Amino acid sequence: MKKLNNRAELEKMIKRYRAGKSSPAEIAFLETYFEHFDQRPDILSSLTEADRALLEQETKARIDQKIFQAEKRKFHRLYPVVKIAAALAVIFSVSIYFYLHRKMEIPVTTSISYGSNINPGGNRAFLTLADGRKINLDDARIGKLAQQGSAMVSKADDGQLIYDLAANPSATTISYNAIETPRGGTYQVVLPDGTKVWLNAGSKLTFPTVFAGMQRKVQLVGEAYFEVAKDKQRPFLVASGNQTVQVLGTHFNVSAYPDENNIRTTLLEGSVKVSNVGTNQSELLVPGQQARVKDNGPILVSAVNTGNAVAWKNGLFSFSDDNIEDVMKKVSRWYDIEVVYKGNITKEGFVGSVSRYEKIAEVLSTLELTGLVHFKVEGRRVTVMP
Repeated sequence: MKKLNNRAELEKMIKRYRAGKSSPAEIAFLETYFEHFDQRPDILSSLTEADRALLEQETKARIDQKIFQAEKRKFHRLYPVVKIAAALAVIFSVSIYFYLHRKMEIPVTTSISYGSNINPGGNRAFLTLADGRKINLDDARIGKLAQQGSAMVSKADDGQLIYDLAANPSATTISYNAIETPRGGTYQVVLPDGTKVWLNAGSKLTFPTVFAGMQRKVQLVGEAYFEVAKDKQRPFLVASGNQTVQVLGTHFNVSAYPDENNIRTTLLEGSVKVSNVGTNQSELLVPGQQARVKDNGPILVSAVNTGNAVAWKNGLFSFSDDNIEDVMKKVSRWYDIEVVYKGNITKEGFVGSVSRYEKIAEVLSTLELTGLVHFKVEGRRVTVMP
């Protein structure tokens, strides 16, 4: 590893970047560092004031517009359906860097080679109707799929699933449907009240075909991002394990995977009430806060970077001092792989972002650039090694 310890070395790196002569590791370091510049004040303390000012000035300008334009054209050619905001985030978040012993380090170039490659996930889900029938939404045609009581269920041109009560908005007959994404799948559904839900891989949402009564309640296993339609008379509730989230209309993310230690609720807009039904404890969140609920323990609330919590929705893996086991949980769900560990695996944290639209070899190669881990791929089995 080559340590960045002085201003002269920093200036040389920036000159190489401007001239288009940087190594992939140096480009990754500079651009990813800027992406997390305001999120990691602890990293800033490893540089002098002059170094910080120089790096901030240069990276804010993206240093080299020629590289930016080339990467942008390449990105749009490969992924034309991704929105501009997500595309820009991916362009400048193409690699992982790490923080170790309060020094910023530049990793050596990887020599990784995989005998096989695995494609990323995509829009894949199954819809289970009230009578038990199951529809594979991958294969389903565009247009009307089913009539569920007073709700017409259809698949839109962009693939999202829509429940429409326009024909009978005052309907009260309740039946339940469920949409489930497999490992390697994601999907968007518009519920009968207009609430939009994005499901991450390996998730399941159970909901009524009409929200009757004084509340709107759904059940979630896995992870989902909610944009709840406003209704001051009927609160919207998300039940996940021991946790219930109650809102009137706002944007938030819930991560409730069974293999995770905590259920995490992250608020982006408005306010939510998070309750632990096992302890009867409740906490009100404001934007920028995250609640963590573990079994019958206390609700822990902290300030977080909300962008990390919803990065998956925007086509990114985003890590904030995550250990390799947590990193690989996200990777394994999206690529539908088996992960095993061999040897003395690092406990260091990984910070940064990488596109979820790349093949797995690109993601693993980026992680290997840190020098902390190595991988062996055999079919759909990935071995993590020191």
